[in-house]
Amino acid sequence: MRLVCVGLVCMVLAACGGSSAGGENGLAVWPASQQGENPPPAPEQFEPIVSNGDELASALPGNVANRLFDPLAFGYTINDISDPVIVEHMVRATFAQLQDGSRLQHAYHWYGHPDENAGVALIPVEFFNRYGTRLYGEIVLPYQAKGSPAEGPFPVIIALQGLNTNVGMYRWWHRLFADNGYMVFAFDFSGQGHSDDEVEGDPGNNLHDAQDAMAYLFERSSVASVLNAEQVGVIGHSMGAGAALRVQEQEADNASEPNPVRIKAAVAAAPVGESVSANPIPVMIQTGDHDGPIAPIPFANPAVVRPLYDSLSSDRAFIVAEAASHGQHTNYPLIPTSTWGREIAANYSLAWMDYYLRGDAAALSVLEGGHPHLSYLHDSATRINGVEMTYRGNGLVPDPAEFE
Repeated sequence: MRLVCVGLVCMVLAACGGSSAGGENGLAVWPASQQGENPPPAPEQFEPIVSNGDELASALPGNVANRLFDPLAFGYTINDISDPVIVEHMVRATFAQLQDGSRLQHAYHWYGHPDENAGVALIPVEFFNRYGTRLYGEIVLPYQAKGSPAEGPFPVIIALQGLNTNVGMYRWWHRLFADNGYMVFAFDFSGQGHSDDEVEGDPGNNLHDAQDAMAYLFERSSVASVLNAEQVGVIGHSMGAGAALRVQEQEADNASEPNPVRIKAAVAAAPVGESVSANPIPVMIQTGDHDGPIAPIPFANPAVVRPLYDSLSSDRAFIVAEAASHGQHTNYPLIPTSTWGREIAANYSLAWMDYYLRGDAAALSVLEGGHPHLSYLHDSATRINGVEMTYRGNGLVPDPAEFE
């Protein structure tokens, strides 16, 4: 069954020129793209004071002020609350969320972060999952579309989001891979972000949504002809990490629901209470030793998910960032985490994909090099090509046998 599915995809790609590079790939110029969506101006009576926190708080209705200025709810950081650009962005986004159809039952707006929005060239798309639910996605173009499609075919990253979040909250991660030559496809699961609620009969199956997103990207999207079907990886955070693990399971020889294209590597960031039935491809698990209090298991995620890492049979990595929280993989402005958490998440996730998708041996220097801000409380570890290594914040943990 897998050979049939892969064969059909390859036929579609070949018909579009998707396996060819240069000018033969069928896409002469990039389709029209845009930056990330920023919020519209605040209501007229509030727009002049959006940067004045004290005046704004006293002028707002209580429920709106609480959404903006309750540190117990969002845990403001000093950098965020003192940055007028971020404060204004959050004020406008909150007003917009109250009137533009944003999901009020979700704590987080869908307008991303002002710094990350300006750093991407994306194509907003809509597609339907197998049950008929309309899903929203963003195709993030390599190098901000400053290069040419003729440089393809491009490696691909499928990005999966956390519970009650949206694509805008992970735009920094999408930008990371796009700036390094990957085509990134991120989408909102059914019932989240810009996607519709599940239609009747749609069970809200994240694996199916992810597979349907892959099929759309490779078979029907405007960039299908410049994608490299031999270099596809999946990343996910929190609930999306669980979905990424389900996706990688379907690469097993006896998979019951094979993926429409082959996935070669996965990064599961801050999974909670997950296990796998199969581990046919390399998997990296990322977390932080302060994972919480947003996660269901505050401050204990590394210990909780370590058994998952130990159960993996393929090449694997377990990366624990010092003092990083469950929010280190988002760019939502007001979620506190360590200042170096995103650097660790970026360096290791990019190196993992560079090594396993592109075959870049130089990426091993990152994967096996340690980092001064890996956790001092929990071991980080890798097993690559059969070689096991363990790390803490001060570097490689020596083998006790060396001291005997």
